[in-house]
Amino acid sequence: MRAAVMQSGKIFTTDLPDPVPGPGRLLVAPIAVGVCGSDLSAWQHTDDFLAAHEETGALGEVFDPDQPLVLGHEFTARVVEVGEGAEGYAVGDELVVLPGVTAPDGRVHTVGYANDYPGGLAERSMVWAYGHLRIPAGVDPVLAAVTEPLATGVNGVLRAGVDPADGALVTGVGPVGLGAVIELAAQGAAPIVVSDPSAVRRRIALAYGAHLTVDPLRDDPVEAWRAAAPGGRRLHVIEASGARGLLASLMASAPAYSRISVIGAGMRPEEIRPVVGVLKNTSIEFVGGPGFDETEYRAFGRAFEHLREGRFDPALMVTGYTGLEGAAEVFTALRPGSPEAIEHVKILIRHDLPGDTILGPDAL
Repeated sequence: MRAAVMQSGKIFTTDLPDPVPGPGRLLVAPIAVGVCGSDLSAWQHTDDFLAAHEETGALGEVFDPDQPLVLGHEFTARVVEVGEGAEGYAVGDELVVLPGVTAPDGRVHTVGYANDYPGGLAERSMVWAYGHLRIPAGVDPVLAAVTEPLATGVNGVLRAGVDPADGALVTGVGPVGLGAVIELAAQGAAPIVVSDPSAVRRRIALAYGAHLTVDPLRDDPVEAWRAAAPGGRRLHVIEASGARGLLASLMASAPAYSRISVIGAGMRPEEIRPVVGVLKNTSIEFVGGPGFDETEYRAFGRAFEHLREGRFDPALMVTGYTGLEGAAEVFTALRPGSPEAIEHVKILIRHDLPGDTILGPDAL
């Protein structure tokens, strides 16, 4: 099978053996794949990425960077083979994939972050027969690939317990931050203030339900929230950018009793002054995946519900498409600091497209 691999810091396409589904597993053909901010971190900050996962015991996402790794954990796919004992799925099913697989030793791996379990940037991937969302008629299986990153933002809002009467400030509206905006809007929160240096992203955030947007390179987002929120409101911040130094800045500028939910996965160490948080009674929570009392990842289904019910237009956030051969170009274009990064939100890699050119939505 053809696959885009990362090896020794380089991304290139090559041929690999097809995976063989074992008991309780599905062999799937990816349809469309998104490149996550975590994928960019695994590529640009490999040592920090691996150190963080080793320190926290998240060994299911630890890989050998000198061996081929097929990235891609946010994708849709079509079932092509059902392993023995795998129930509830049939050949031909189109799914939003929950990217997990259990190894023979019992360890759960995230496909796309394990050398032995290729992710969506391959013509075939193997996943467990559990937790996937079946794509119904009327939902585009290509655009449905935005579900997983949006779920991270939805999760931030659900876990934060935002009071709709207080509204919220969302810092960073890539796909994750846009998921937070969609969930806040669905809950009727007001005001929803968004901070992002990209004019493209700010426009999409307004279309998804934000009431006010701010360019943080020009204006203070906390002051914008103060001006928009009636007196007595509590500031809830959904920090989705992962920008270095922003957490300390928010602690200093936010009013007393603010709550900051961090869902942007910055890889580098941060320096904060704890006494600032103590004096202002600031609450900071780091949010990722299911909560303490969750038996399943409810934000995953909730994000898909928003898409299925038409509460937002997923096509607005997809700013480019390319084929599998264009994977390296996508990583380069989305790299923070690149000239193209500020103009893009989500580029989908489609297995039905030839070539390596990144095409605008109007070019298809």
